[in-house]
Amino acid sequence: MLKPDISNAFANAGQSQKIHHLTKRVEELEAEINQLRAVEVDSEEKIVLEARIQELVTELADKQGVSEVPINLIDRNPRQPRQTFTKASIQGMAELLRKQGQHTPVILIPLSNGRYLLFDGERRWRSAPQLGWKTLKAVFILTGIEADDRELHRQALSTTLHREDLNTLDLAESLIQQIIYDYPELSEQKDNIPRLLNAAMSRLERNRKNLELSEIRIASQENQRQWLESIDFKSAEEQKIFDVILALQLNPTSIDTNIFPLLKLSTDLKSAIREEGLEASKARELNKLSATQLKLNEAQSRKIRVQLAQRVIQERLSLSQTKALVKETLSQYKSANISGNENKKVIRTVKTIRSINFEEFHHNQLEEVRQALQSKLQEIDKRIELSNKG
Repeated sequence: MLKPDISNAFANAGQSQKIHHLTKRVEELEAEINQLRAVEVDSEEKIVLEARIQELVTELADKQGVSEVPINLIDRNPRQPRQTFTKASIQGMAELLRKQGQHTPVILIPLSNGRYLLFDGERRWRSAPQLGWKTLKAVFILTGIEADDRELHRQALSTTLHREDLNTLDLAESLIQQIIYDYPELSEQKDNIPRLLNAAMSRLERNRKNLELSEIRIASQENQRQWLESIDFKSAEEQKIFDVILALQLNPTSIDTNIFPLLKLSTDLKSAIREEGLEASKARELNKLSATQLKLNEAQSRKIRVQLAQRVIQERLSLSQTKALVKETLSQYKSANISGNENKKVIRTVKTIRSINFEEFHHNQLEEVRQALQSKLQEIDKRIELSNKG
């Protein structure tokens, strides 16, 4: 069996090559798809892009025919950037397949061990077993050269970026992975990549160089390279991070501000994003309910976050409503902590008084203690009287 080369199937901007064994029409479609991907597309152009990809699938089907492939022989692409498939999304796709059947084949990469790697159509693949289906309609990418993990991940990321709104948490993790693929020497600094980007962005902002990023993002590869060389980065690592982000036509400003911070979310909130469809902006607000801020242990704070996340999802609270909810919760626990600390102070005071052993005092000393206690009792009576009047 021929080994596939996906690098020619959906090439990234500036890297388009023709699929040699397919028809001229397929080559023309691929060229048009790549041209659309090479620019910042609006919603209308994305519709055109989707239509062209659908047409390409049709051409592949006409060339090869459509096969029925056992679902248990299909493996998920481990380099798929999109990790988020909500229960509602899968259920919706299952219902669509039940009513309408599978009109669009999935795209598979045949492997030398007789199995298949899923390149396009993961929602269909995840949904079909819910209907009791044993097979899926499929077409294949066959070009004779096997792609490595780095190229597989890059092409999957490029395709996902341009075909649909990639979940921002998935995008954050995929970008980190792509940076490591392109520059393996950064693997030991994987957790430090967001900080390196943030530090570089701070310097660019001071020099107002950040204003150039919108244009550089969509510039040619050569212009991007020249711009990167003109910037006085503090380290080669910073330049490499920018290189990967810009090559994917993403703005480092947005990645630094909105994307990489999601990597710091608590595990429970990441799960809520992926499984329940919680919006990332709301998750960032809920993440403020940390053990430190709530003055609770991690298990207690996690329980509160999970409860509030479910409320945000089920009641479809807006971002402003979520912010208000988080603020109210923090205020409640702050008041509770103050009250708790005051109660502890009272308990300690009463315990101290009760622990006094008066048998240890001489007569004169007892007299002094009695006078002190009487003075304090008068103070207590006055405060109680004022409190009752208030």
